[in-house]
Amino acid sequence: MSIMLSACIFTGSTVAFAASDLFADVPEATISNTGDAPVMAGAEYDSTAYVVNTQRHVVDTGTLLLDNYPKLENGDKDGADEAFVVMLQNRLYALGFLQSSADGIFGGATETAVSEFQRLNGLPVTGVADNETQRLLYSDMNSLTLPTVTNNIAYGAEAARVQSRLAEWGFLTGDVDGVLGEDSETAISRFKRYVIKYEDVTPSPAPTATPSPSPTPTPPPDELPDVEDVRLATPVPEGAILDGDIDDLVRSFVNGDVNFEIYRHSVQNGDRSDEVGRVQSRLKQLGYLYPDPDGSFGDSTELALKYFQRKNGLAETGIADEYTQRVLFSATAQRSEDYVTGYKLYVDISDQKVYAFAWNGSNYSTKVRTMVCSTGKDGTPTPMGTYHTYGRMSDEWYYFPQYNCYAKWAVGIVGGILFHSITFDSSKHQVGSEASLGRKASHGCIRLKIEDAKWIWDNCLMGTTVVIQP
Repeated sequence: MSIMLSACIFTGSTVAFAASDLFADVPEATISNTGDAPVMAGAEYDSTAYVVNTQRHVVDTGTLLLDNYPKLENGDKDGADEAFVVMLQNRLYALGFLQSSADGIFGGATETAVSEFQRLNGLPVTGVADNETQRLLYSDMNSLTLPTVTNNIAYGAEAARVQSRLAEWGFLTGDVDGVLGEDSETAISRFKRYVIKYEDVTPSPAPTATPSPSPTPTPPPDELPDVEDVRLATPVPEGAILDGDIDDLVRSFVNGDVNFEIYRHSVQNGDRSDEVGRVQSRLKQLGYLYPDPDGSFGDSTELALKYFQRKNGLAETGIADEYTQRVLFSATAQRSEDYVTGYKLYVDISDQKVYAFAWNGSNYSTKVRTMVCSTGKDGTPTPMGTYHTYGRMSDEWYYFPQYNCYAKWAVGIVGGILFHSITFDSSKHQVGSEASLGRKASHGCIRLKIEDAKWIWDNCLMGTTVVIQP
């Protein structure tokens, strides 16, 4: 078996969204992506269809050469120390068929991308990455048919319009691609529930006397008043079904027949509400905030919001006041070039080191730590690209069942590829030597000194950008 790693570079991700009680049916924290991120991005409209513009720079980044490729299909995912799905996703991205971040999970978006590759290259369209499909996929890109203006993938214009509005309004975290996948359907359903919760859905009643308003106490200077989400009186269509389909209720807002209230109240660190969830969702969609929105405004949200305010010429208060929200929930909001977390990590395979750079309010330009490491051996390489950590894998000890051994302080990078310490046997006796670090030695994971693995575990929260480079 011979392997050459496809060195495609990735950014971005799309994950389901949970916020406050409105989104209580979705877990508030997960450690992996849904595997059903949007298929394409970079959109153009015409009068009849939404056409994906795939004219972008494509670079031949290498191939994965195997005697026999493992069959990969919807539902598959990489196990510990595996990266077959990651490498497949990387290659599909490099060729222009996939827009979402590699996550090691073969979901609907990957299946659609495989199907489109098969369709354009004369293979049976199954959506399954069988041996024949992968052999062609990893061949010389100059011999392949790739998405272009003449070989485009067209989707419904209405779907794209709905996605665009739901992204702007803080319900869709992914790209606008015209494909109504699981994430879009979830966003539509949540938008309907939000509208039903905060709009008056009953028929207009007979006029009644208006009660005198109670006086509202004035808060002290520089302090936001305590607020609760409130209902508005705008009527919406009756008989709404709270599923993921585009219906008259959704169209009434998207088409402007019913006004959607962009701003309801300000939110800041310590708040928990559906409005916090919308702010987080939009920050994620614009590339500032990586973790899934959960409706709880914490330090990560404040850090991301401050950078949004800086990028968009606003006062860096970290408070989502009315003016900030009206800019945030607009089509002209500026995107971020980086997710905002405490640190950004670079893994340099050539010198077998991990470099940590700290966020300084505008970029990651300050190197704060250098860590010697061991990446994957040539036969089991560490996949190059840009990824985002998806969480701590355990407490101190992490068990590898396929090797019957342990390591300390494991943090997930992508698929089954982890940061972790040197190894220990099944009795937790150290067998790996820190002195042997600095050369390729693993099955794909990135081994570190115990203290360095602990530093990453302590300081690099979910969503930390990891760049693995040659």
